[in-house]
Amino acid sequence: MKRPQLFTLLSGLGIAAVMVLTAALVAWIGRTALGSFEILQQALESIRPYLRWWRALLYGVLLALWWDLLRRYRNRPQDQQRVKRIGVLGLVLSICFELTRL
Repeated sequence: MKRPQLFTLLSGLGIAAVMVLTAALVAWIGRTALGSFEILQQALESIRPYLRWWRALLYGVLLALWWDLLRRYRNRPQDQQRVKRIGVLGLVLSICFELTRL
């Protein structure tokens, strides 16, 4: 059964809103715990190498999950094409994200 496009749009906007609210909550908790945004920023700078490894691990896990999903849909060409398009979109978005961090 195919979902309506409005539902897909609203669910995507809902996920984006939850992500923004989560980021704001983490920033607020960090500021409250450490006293100011400057101290929070210094703390984040001190753990920057670990965050790089965390991002590399996250990208590796996402790639493994995508590869497994692609393998599962091997016998269904239309779904396999959809998974490939999602993978390419995810790759482009992650490259854009990482390039903005330079």
